[in-house]
Amino acid sequence: MSGGSGSVDLLFDARHVEQSGIGTYIGKQIPLLQEHCATKGLSLAILAGSDDVPGLAPTTTLVRSQPADAPMYSVQEQRAWDDAFARVRPRAVWVPHYPLPLSLLRPKNRGIALFMTVHDAIHVLPAAVSGQNWVRRTYARTMLGIDARRCTQIFAVSQATADTLHELFARAPLTVAPQPVDPRWLTGADTTLSPVAAPYLAYVGNTQRHKNLPLLLEAYRQVAEEIPQRLVIAGGGALVRSLDDRIRPLVDDLGDRVDMVGRVSFEALRALVARADLLVMPSLMEGAGLPPLEAMASHTAVLSSDVPALRETCGSGAEFFDPHDAAELARLIRHYALDADARSVLAQRGWSHVTDRQSRLSFTVAVEAICAYLVERR
Repeated sequence: MSGGSGSVDLLFDARHVEQSGIGTYIGKQIPLLQEHCATKGLSLAILAGSDDVPGLAPTTTLVRSQPADAPMYSVQEQRAWDDAFARVRPRAVWVPHYPLPLSLLRPKNRGIALFMTVHDAIHVLPAAVSGQNWVRRTYARTMLGIDARRCTQIFAVSQATADTLHELFARAPLTVAPQPVDPRWLTGADTTLSPVAAPYLAYVGNTQRHKNLPLLLEAYRQVAEEIPQRLVIAGGGALVRSLDDRIRPLVDDLGDRVDMVGRVSFEALRALVARADLLVMPSLMEGAGLPPLEAMASHTAVLSSDVPALRETCGSGAEFFDPHDAAELARLIRHYALDADARSVLAQRGWSHVTDRQSRLSFTVAVEAICAYLVERR
């Protein structure tokens, strides 16, 4: 139902449900929240922008953001939160990214419990990794510092992210809440829906600096004349945007050996990943890193950079490389691109890892913690 006024137990910010990355996270939490709140007798409100939020139960209050399309990190976003708090008067708020609703610092709102998900600490890292200028890095560090003091609980999507935050803010109330792979990835994909003809290697994600695409492009350049596969750079749920200005010249130099694919449907993305001979994840840093797991669930072999979050996420299911060594990555690409048997063995390792991970980990840590807090204080 649509919300105007009243009081609810929990307000969940779902305004960015259509974005890649965070949108996937939001979409997974909504049905879990609805199920757990219904079981515990808790009322739930969803803060939404102009996009529809699919699958809302009749008992869930839909709160339209005012302004409707407030950008992340903006003054308009702060106004949207302030307006929503005044309208639904929640006992608790769950924000799925690190900017703090500043109105929660006002005396009238200090009784509202704040839960937050932090996906990574990229914004506070040096510019060479994050691509962020000092103003944005200072903003991020300031916000995260206030979060550490104001939040009832902060959920980190990996132990690696929790460790980084703990180094920065030792007293932050951190809990690791890992992300699952969407079960649809574990079912067979119709590879005829792939927008790209085989054979190819795939990268899925955005083109921000920490994604380290220049390394992948350089490694591919070293082997492009030796292997049959093209390189496909695909956006997962959003248009590929060249935020790293080093990428376009490298792509142009490789000509028709590289395809840049923008936004595609979920089924087309599944097909693209399943049809790829390899998925390569060259990141300098990640919060968790779901694309490699999605590739493993699609029976596609994975090459991953050896950084803490990806080592944690990919486990025994990937081959790892130094994210600063293009020659090492080139050797791995050459080997697996040309050896179908080795590729098949690596793909099987990935499948075994991702299915074990899905069965072993609890993916309702955050929802259960929030509901338990609200029930205890009812």
